[in-house]
This record gives sequence, C-alpha cells and structure tokens, in this order.
Amino acid sequence: MQNRATPASTVGRAVDLLRLIASSPSQHLRLIDLARRADMEKSTAHRLLQRLVSERMLVRIPGQRGYRLGPLIYELGLCALPENNLRETCHPHLRRLAEQTGDMAFLVARSGFETVCLDRIAGNFPIQTLTSGVGDRHPLGIGVGGLAILAAMSDQEVDIALDAIEHKLARYPNFSVASLRASIRRTRETGYALDDGVAANGVSAIGMHIRQPGGMPTAAVFITTISPRMDPARRALLGKHLSACVKGVQADMSRGAASVNRYCEVPPRSR
Repeated sequence: MQNRATPASTVGRAVDLLRLIASSPSQHLRLIDLARRADMEKSTAHRLLQRLVSERMLVRIPGQRGYRLGPLIYELGLCALPENNLRETCHPHLRRLAEQTGDMAFLVARSGFETVCLDRIAGNFPIQTLTSGVGDRHPLGIGVGGLAILAAMSDQEVDIALDAIEHKLARYPNFSVASLRASIRRTRETGYALDDGVAANGVSAIGMHIRQPGGMPTAAVFITTISPRMDPARRALLGKHLSACVKGVQADMSRGAASVNRYCEVPPRSR
C-alpha cells in the first residue's frame, strides 16, 4: 500500500472512496472493505471517511458500521444538471422507445471506466425487467449499455479499458476479459450489443451507443425484456427502434442540446 500524503493524492483517495461507495449496490461498505478495495491503510481510510462525513458527503448508517452517500453529493449533482443535460435531451426519445416497444428502456452514460444509469422508463408490457436503477454503476462492458459503448471505442481504448476493469470482473462471474472481447467483436459485426440472459437469467437486452457531436461514444440506450420476447424477428424490430432513438438523440445533441464531455473524462489514478 502506498502512503503518499500530498494534497492532490489525498483528494484522489477521497474520490476513490466516494466512487467505491457509489458503485456498491447497497452503499453499505464498511471501513475494512473500503480500505481493502481502495488499497490504502485502514487508518488513512478512517481519517478520510471521517472528513467526508463531517462535510456531509457521506453519512454513517445508524446501527451499522457502513457508509452511504450524503446529502451534499445530491446537492452538488443538482448544481451540475444545468451544465450537462444529457438526461433531459434523451428523455423524450427514451420515453418514445418505451412506448413503441412496451419494454423497459434505459439510458446509461460513460463515467471513466464505468457506466452510470441516468434514466429508466417502463413500457406497458405486463412483465417489466428492472435490471438497473438510476444511479447504478457497472464497469464498462457489463451490461449491453456499457458493451455498446466499449465496442464503439478504438482498439487501443478497448485495451486500456479492459486492463482497468479486469480486477473488478471477479464480482461478475459470467464475464471475463476474453468473453468481453468476443462480445465486442459480435457487437461491431451486428451494430448492436446483445445479451441473451448472461447478465440476468431469463432477461434479454439489446442496446446501441450514442456519440457526442465530436464523435466520442459517450452514452447508450438499451431495452430489457423477458427472453421469450427477444426472438430474431423482434430483435430486428427493436434494433430499428433503437437506431431511430439514437439518431434522434444525436440530432438534438448536434444542435447544441447537450454537452456530455464531463461524463467521459477518465478519472486520474490516485495510486
């Protein structure tokens, strides 16, 4: 473990802790878990966590030893919305997609080597598949949204991303670097990312990436449904609906409706 104490490294380590807590499904990670995952001394992690609590960026969970994101994180997020309105731009297109298909439609954006779910809209089909919630984070390539983004990146960028997320794949037993590379090849061949029940048994998903005006793949939209509804004919139909959705979003973005550069900045490594 490294023990640098420069102001820049201290900020980086604090951000590492925040990102770990945000990425945890329960957001209830304990001190010992956070120190291990962040590769820092327990005393250092404790000091940073206490400061983040005092600044309202984290709160202690009553009766437990875990931490969750605090109210200041929410307040800062509200301040960022006017600057970056990707969700606002995509929302009407995503709603139309859910209405056309009857299934659950999602929007995810790239955040470093992860994706974060920004929006989710249910269709009118009686059985909906709630595979992700707004705010959920996953490594790039886990889920069809992240896979669609990853497949749209250059080979060099893919290598860098896979190297960065490889240590996280232990939490996803159905995925490996080799399986992700195979999925990337298939996605590039077909033009869409597809999951026939790998991420969640009985749930199929199809997605496409969104490019910002400068050409960088920054986000993705995807549909999830029960696997019996994803036969080849309907898959082709969903692909057409997704393509129309993406074209509509990109047209709005090109008119200056959104700027999504911030979501795509790769965070500097603090260790």
